[in-house]
Amino acid sequence: MRLASMVVVAVVLVAGQARAGKKTVIVAGGDCADPSLISGAKDFRDAATKLLGAQLMEGEGVLDIVRPRPTRSLQDIERQVESARALFYGGTPDRALELVERALAELERASPEARPWPVTQAALVLQALVHKNNDHPKEMNDAFRRIVRLDPAFKLDPDAHPPTAVAAVEALKKELGRTRKASLLVRVEAGPAATVFIDGLAMGATPLKLELVPGSYRVAVTAPGRVSFPHRVELPRDSKLSVDLSFEGSLGLQAPLCLAGPDDGAAIKLAQLVAAESVIILRNTGKQGEPPFISGSLIELSTGQQERSGAVTPALVANLATFLITGKEQVGITGQKPALAMDPAKPVVSAVEGLEPPPPSPVVDARQPTFDAPGGLSTGRIASFTLLGVGAAAALAGGLLYAVGEGDRYRLRGISDPMPTGRFSPYSKAAGKEALELMVIVDTTRVVAFSLLGAGAGSLVAGALGLLLFPAGTTSLALSASPAGGALHVSGTF
Repeated sequence: MRLASMVVVAVVLVAGQARAGKKTVIVAGGDCADPSLISGAKDFRDAATKLLGAQLMEGEGVLDIVRPRPTRSLQDIERQVESARALFYGGTPDRALELVERALAELERASPEARPWPVTQAALVLQALVHKNNDHPKEMNDAFRRIVRLDPAFKLDPDAHPPTAVAAVEALKKELGRTRKASLLVRVEAGPAATVFIDGLAMGATPLKLELVPGSYRVAVTAPGRVSFPHRVELPRDSKLSVDLSFEGSLGLQAPLCLAGPDDGAAIKLAQLVAAESVIILRNTGKQGEPPFISGSLIELSTGQQERSGAVTPALVANLATFLITGKEQVGITGQKPALAMDPAKPVVSAVEGLEPPPPSPVVDARQPTFDAPGGLSTGRIASFTLLGVGAAAALAGGLLYAVGEGDRYRLRGISDPMPTGRFSPYSKAAGKEALELMVIVDTTRVVAFSLLGAGAGSLVAGALGLLLFPAGTTSLALSASPAGGALHVSGTF
């Protein structure tokens, strides 16, 4: 029975995963300083949250993945380091260590444009001194190493620090000077030279080749108006880092997510980077001097298809969200486009780019897109294969469950005698109780097993009929709806 239960649970889990929604990210594209675009993106996000729930990847969460930001300003972090120093010299080193380590965690997230290295260096020196006070020489050397590996000329002021700490720094400098270095070549894929920052310290302009002590480093590049994502680089050996600053630098620092520029390829790349399965791209396609007009397109990353697209006035953004996410007919949506084949590895131009604002009395076309995959798997064949897989799993689970139940049936026959009434006459009171329990188990097992076998057989038959109905690469399936009714259109070779 235990094995049977595990099989049933596995089937339920597989079915649940098949029903699970896809992770979706919403990205605004264009002028990230455009208040109409940002306001429309916020309204769209609010409406999408109600429809998608946990399936929607929040903008703040996406930024935490690709562009972590400190929760406080650099000035606030610097004041925290000063407070930690006062606690240390005031005789509470443990509290000082807690504060300085929290400050260092915040500095890891600071933008290189803020020039955080002087504060980072001060925090590392204090961290080392606290570890020295606590008699932790390894941790002290680790903190000093993070400074010396980037700044070999660093020195501690002998008048302000104990001689043992000064000696530790000098010994570490000699050790790292003898250590074999690994080279790191940093460049940008296109555009003018950019400044390279390592752990918040400016090191030079791209293309830049550095000789560094093996270890883990945080690398970012900046150019006027653009800051890259932080890149974690491990240097056990010579390495190269190529930064797409035109893409990374176009992402705004605040939610809702916004990528500057006309190219939808950047939004697709961002969605792939955070492991989303679909992306909704929003734009303000209203002409300059005219009312704004919010357009949107839904792109499935796994299939490389633009599933739906349309545009609305800002007052109807919630309708656009419902249409793009559910495909249901909505009022006021214009410029809807059918699914377009797309190479997900290549940037694409939005199919709704340049849409004209609606006329005073817009004609509503609520038809959903046609899902057509010439030369590949049509929607019908995908559904057929899904039915075959589910049917096989259900039939297998039913067969296994019935086979496992044979032991219970055998035991029941061994302790009872069937009477003409169809009931059991046990040899003893104890045997009667056991027989009654086994009857419940046997009946339940048989019902579940036959149900799974029946469902599996039905799914297998439906899947086989689907393969006959939808030949490979020749079938298209379209669903259309209107106020007058709906229709399912199937075309191709049968």
